[in-house]
This record gives sequence, structure tokens and C-alpha cells, in this order.
Amino acid sequence: MSISNVELTLLGTGTSSGVPVIGCDCAVCRSDDPRDRRLRSGALLRFNDAQGHARAILIDCSPDHREQALRIGLRRCDGILFTHHHVDHTFGLDEVRRYNALMSAAIDIYADARTLEHLERVYRHIFRSSENLNDSFVATLVARRIEAGRSFELFGLRVSPIELLHGRVPVLGFRFDAAPSARAEADSILPLAYCTDVNAIPPASWRELTGLRTLVLDMLRYRAHPTHFTVDQAIAVAEQIGADRTLFVHMTHDIRHAELDAKLPPGMQLGFDGLRIRAASSDAVTNAAAAEATATNAATIDASATDAAPSHGARLPLSSSPHPWPN
Repeated sequence: MSISNVELTLLGTGTSSGVPVIGCDCAVCRSDDPRDRRLRSGALLRFNDAQGHARAILIDCSPDHREQALRIGLRRCDGILFTHHHVDHTFGLDEVRRYNALMSAAIDIYADARTLEHLERVYRHIFRSSENLNDSFVATLVARRIEAGRSFELFGLRVSPIELLHGRVPVLGFRFDAAPSARAEADSILPLAYCTDVNAIPPASWRELTGLRTLVLDMLRYRAHPTHFTVDQAIAVAEQIGADRTLFVHMTHDIRHAELDAKLPPGMQLGFDGLRIRAASSDAVTNAAAAEATATNAATIDASATDAAPSHGARLPLSSSPHPWPN
């Protein structure tokens, strides 16, 4: 049995302030390139499990989650993986109650001890709903503690939490493989690693970043920052990891998409909100998305090499246009 149709959607690719930044008139904040509009970071991993059931796993749940979900028509959530406890990665959790109603089921959330403590404190009305004065509509969640170095299975995926450093704060990245009880399609985007909010990788974590087909990696800005990779640092780390394809996320308004994306080494590119990454044999751009890109005169992305696994010399096959969101 195999898991199939694995697809990662970048729901948001911005830093904690988002882009445009409130009150800023810089060139990026005033840009008419939709790829320069960045909601707070998060991602969605969708696939069919070995029984053919559609699954949807969120990675983080940002304050922009409601808007992100409406934009892609998300109607289910089978689990949420949290990288860490910061506001821009957790303050959309109240919104997931709608999935409870649609699915008539609780949602498992997976996080380390620090993040679970934060969530239970901030969302006391959810985790201690019996104490609420009114019997209100709140999310139904099942908290599951995870830790780096201890993999677990989720609907046929093997999820491996990876210890990363976000300044002095230990955070989690995630590696996704097919579980031993399942297998991935030959042209799958797996193995995949998602590593946001990081400025250092502990020595023991590097082994989890070998043999990747797909890497999503933090790239904040050009200037040094105490808790995030800079542009040069992110490129250097991506080169060392050597994934077939790398996408950079969690960017500030210092980064103008068209300018930097064109200068990146082969096999690397900037992510943008709404970007969908799927198997290399899938259509690079759907007819609807292609028509939208043409109608809006959006910049095109080279989507060649869709009939074979991508290499460092090929641009990433895409399944969405550079103008994925409605105005």
C-alpha cells in the first residue's frame, strides 16, 4: 500500500509582521507583484493515505489562518504540527473549531512541552472548557507531546521532529517520509523537511536532513539577525543539505521576490503564498491557474522538467501560478 498525491502548500511565507508591513511605504510593501504579499508563515501537507482517504496536516497555525483556509477552500484538518510557541505560529488555533464542526471529530495537535504549555495557557478556554462561564463553541483538540529524535506515524507518514535553534530557543523542524508500513510514489516530493525560524542546526540534527527531495528553509533578510538565517546563510545551508529542490520562506519586506529569486543558485527559489509543490510528473500549472496568470499579466515561472525528477539544474515544477490569491 502507498500514500499518494502528496502536495505541500505554502499558506504563508512572511515573517511575524507580514508583508506589507503596517505603516510602511517601502518598494516591497508597495509592490504590485503578488509574490511580495506575504501572510504569516505556515504550510499544509495534503495526501491520500494507504486506504485512499484524503488527509490534511497543518504545519503551524498562524494569525492569518482563517484567510489562508478560505483562499484554498480548506475543509478538513487531520492534525496540526507546531514548530514552536511564538505568536505568529500559534495565534490561529481558535479558528480550527470550524474543522471540528465540518468533520464531527476532534483534532490532534503535536508539539513539544514548551509549546503545549504556551497553548494551554493562552487557549485556556479550549483546554479547560469546563471552566467557561458560557457553554460556547470552542475547538476540540487532543494534545500530544512530541520531542526531537522520536519519530511517529501519522496516516502512513513517518514524521521526524528535528531539533533546531531559533536564537537561544530550541524549536522543531519536521522531516516527512513514507512510513515503513507504506511507501511513497516514485516521483513523490518525499522525503521533505520543513525548517522555519532557525539560525543554527545542532550537529545531531544534520543526519535528519540527508537525502531530501524537498526542503523548505528559513530566509529572513539580507542583514544579520540573532534568531533567523540571513539570505547568504540560508543559501549556504541549503547547499550543504543538498536537497533536490529548496524553497525559502519567512521573509521580511527587505526581500523583493523578483530581484532575489532570479539570483538564487539552481535548484533553489523563493516560496510565495499559495505555492503548491507536488510530484514532478504532475502538471506544472493547472489550466485555470495558467489562464489566471495570463489574464493578470503575472510573471511566469519556468515549469520545465515536469516529466522527470527535478535536479539542481531544473526549476521546481509548480502547480500554481505566481498569482494564486484573489485580489
